[in-house]
Amino acid sequence: MVNVAEDNKDKLLKKGEKAAGIAAVIAFLLTLLKVIAGLLTGSIVLLVDALDGILDLVSSLASWFGLRIAQKKPDEKFPYGYYKAESIVTLLISAIILYAAIELLMTGYHRLFELPVLEFPLLAVGVALLSAIVSYFLARYLAKVGKQINSSLLIATSRERKKDVFSSFVVFGAIISTYFRLPYAEGIVTILLSLLILVIGLKTAKDAVFALMDVSPSKQIDRKVKKAINSVPDVEGFDDLKLRKAGLFIFGEVKVKVKKFVDVQRAHLIASKIEEKVCLAVPQVESFSVHIEPYEPSIQKLVIPIKEDKGLNSEVMNHFGRTNYFLFVTLEKNKIKEVHAEKNPYKKKDVRAGLSTAHYLVKQKTTALTTKKIGEIAFHTLRDHLVQIYETKGTKASEVIENFANKKLTPLAEPTHEKD
Repeated sequence: MVNVAEDNKDKLLKKGEKAAGIAAVIAFLLTLLKVIAGLLTGSIVLLVDALDGILDLVSSLASWFGLRIAQKKPDEKFPYGYYKAESIVTLLISAIILYAAIELLMTGYHRLFELPVLEFPLLAVGVALLSAIVSYFLARYLAKVGKQINSSLLIATSRERKKDVFSSFVVFGAIISTYFRLPYAEGIVTILLSLLILVIGLKTAKDAVFALMDVSPSKQIDRKVKKAINSVPDVEGFDDLKLRKAGLFIFGEVKVKVKKFVDVQRAHLIASKIEEKVCLAVPQVESFSVHIEPYEPSIQKLVIPIKEDKGLNSEVMNHFGRTNYFLFVTLEKNKIKEVHAEKNPYKKKDVRAGLSTAHYLVKQKTTALTTKKIGEIAFHTLRDHLVQIYETKGTKASEVIENFANKKLTPLAEPTHEKD
């Protein structure tokens, strides 16, 4: 199993923790400013916005706390790590947001029947504008960091800061309306603001619940993982690809099909290469397990050494590198689709005829070969290119094909002699 480098994981978590800490400090300062301005000016809507800011502060502190916990190393009690702590805290944030929405909705209703008086209007207007500007840039910063480290928690906090941008402008409008003593303005603004918060809270809660239920990441990540798997040579296919989010990171597994005669060492190398490619394509992948399974192709190209070209009635030759002809048989679901013979172009080669013949068959996209005798170099060359080699059983090509289709041929585990 291949894991993302520890220093890279720590770097991502620390980056998220830093962003959450900055958001918490700014939220505190803005909230304090709103409280002071609201008390001095008598602006109820500014105090309501300050109350919402207090909830934002709690959310930011929760973000920081969740990312802090996520940095704890896996242990005996939590062998898969503490990554889901972030999702749990995100769910708590959504509950806070929903609570704020309900409170503001009720407050807005009561404000419909009151006509407030505003003092020091320039102070109230200035604080509302400052809050909108600061919240806008903070939301962009949190969203950028959240996407970089794949943190649903920071993205959720970013959404809340975006809400603050809108709410600050709405508060600005409400303050102006209050200054000119327009009825219903403050109540309507508060109701609209609460509905916006409610929508954000529901979306955040959905994301958190899905993450806790091991939701699959985005389709874009899914496509990247599939592309990485397909880019590895010797992979004949795959299925049961499963990806799940846990905090900032992604865990996955897949069943990969390789030709059934691939040895354990080769299969391990293929699995390691897949894991490496996936982690490079998607850096958020914490671990990716590969299960190797044998693959039985529906279409196979069987090659039989023969004495002369008589089609399916051709007499089989025992030699490989020095055979007269090769009979190429294409089978689809073990049924013959095509048969043709080719002269062995390397029959009379002085040295290493077997090696040259092996390369020739590889170029012909051979998947299986039957022979009685094959040298060491040719044997390993064909096996390295995933050509299965069987011991010939039968004197005629038709008999060999029938035995192959009925799985009666014995795979050769080693060459029959040193040279061909």
